[in-house]
Amino acid sequence: MKNYLIILCLALAGNLFSANITAYLTSATFNIPDKEPYLETYLSVIGNTVKFVKNENGKFQGAIDVSVAFRLNGEIKNAQKYTLSSPEIADTSKGLPNFIDQQRFVLANGLYEMEISIADKNSINAKPFTAKMPIKIDFPLDRITISDVQLLESFTKSITPSILTKSGYDLMPYVATFYPENITKFKFYAEIYNAKKILGENQKMLISYYLKNEETKVKLNEFSAFSKQMANDANILLAELNIETLPTGKYEFIIEVRDAQNKIQAEQTVNLDRQNKQAAFSFDDLNAIKVEGTFVSNYKNLDTLSQYLRCLRPISSSAEIQYSENQLKGKDIITMQQYLYNFWQSRYPIGPEYAWLEYYKEVQKVNKEYATYGLKGYETDRGRVYLQYGPPDSRQKFENEPSSYPYEIWQYNSLNDKTQALTNPYNRQSNKSFVFYNPDLASNKYKLLHSNARGEILNSRWEIDLHKRDSQSGNMDVEKPSEHFGGNVDDNFKNPR
Repeated sequence: MKNYLIILCLALAGNLFSANITAYLTSATFNIPDKEPYLETYLSVIGNTVKFVKNENGKFQGAIDVSVAFRLNGEIKNAQKYTLSSPEIADTSKGLPNFIDQQRFVLANGLYEMEISIADKNSINAKPFTAKMPIKIDFPLDRITISDVQLLESFTKSITPSILTKSGYDLMPYVATFYPENITKFKFYAEIYNAKKILGENQKMLISYYLKNEETKVKLNEFSAFSKQMANDANILLAELNIETLPTGKYEFIIEVRDAQNKIQAEQTVNLDRQNKQAAFSFDDLNAIKVEGTFVSNYKNLDTLSQYLRCLRPISSSAEIQYSENQLKGKDIITMQQYLYNFWQSRYPIGPEYAWLEYYKEVQKVNKEYATYGLKGYETDRGRVYLQYGPPDSRQKFENEPSSYPYEIWQYNSLNDKTQALTNPYNRQSNKSFVFYNPDLASNKYKLLHSNARGEILNSRWEIDLHKRDSQSGNMDVEKPSEHFGGNVDDNFKNPR
């Protein structure tokens, strides 16, 4: 069981104008001992993306129509349709408020398909936007389990119970997994089930919770705590961690339940992204960095250091590339060591050497597979994409398709741009593809021809260019080549295998 985050964007076409509803959705599953489990949805709507209209009382209000359904083996097991209204405001010129909604759906154990649809109630031309996602409900009776981790904006003692109330507290959900630097507390809620049944009555157990670097897998001891409890039918964990000094990066938040023998009985994880400029790369402070005793102090050969700095380009920001170029021209070994160390320490303050060595293993892989005449593998388009985004989920190679140059299609289910690791870690894209082709036929230098990823080459005539081997088209309005015997490039791009 894992929390997930989806972003719902609804395009509303009206005359020559367009607008977008932006809404964020997360969910969490819980259980009631001796009763059926349930799922909670947390929907946050960005106010300035919704149309506000004047009510009879003279105040303005926005509203969206929401439809949610859960299917098990194609059969609807629970569903609800409702209208979600914003707070009323007297003056729209002062800004439009965001508004949030929480719903509960009783669902037995099983693997469901959740379908949610939203539409702007006040827009005449509104067309619903629909998203589907898998939901797993899994609370067996023969072992200790943990609910999903509910991320919180705040929690307070409950005075009047409501849908926000659990265990005597009103829990305001935090509908995101991204934590900017202005948020200094990581607050959460979780429930542990079956501990008394499995461990025995009046048995002690330890609930520990901590952050771990997602890539290096290093536990951050300064961002950890624990709770000692007696086993019960349902145990509660409501707590917070101070993340004021947590550097920019990607992390796993982990809850562990251990018995009296320190054996892990249950574990739950949720991923989160942190942006904290206080730990960002600083060119001004570079000269103050002491590299004696660090892993870079062993790199004293100018040519080796130059190669190490160059191979960072695929995962460097434009400012970092420019700065490292200056260091290469200066040929100052100490400054180059300081740059290399700061590059990795700013991203992975706990394990910079480990992160560098793991990255360099990937560099060696691309140098072996993608190098060509006069170019290291990381200097080629395929090598750069591999290092910047990671290995593709699907790689199709077509070397002998009639009428086309040799080409490859790389497909990513989830794309994470490492060049934005310090400035915008929350930059994942979904279902993106890259097309590389080899127009000179003689070398291994495949060029990036087209991609639907942000910031990459978007070439509407890429299929035309791919087939220039034996067909030309001077008409710039034509974006598709004529049909070729044995040609399947369009299907290959749309349906990765």
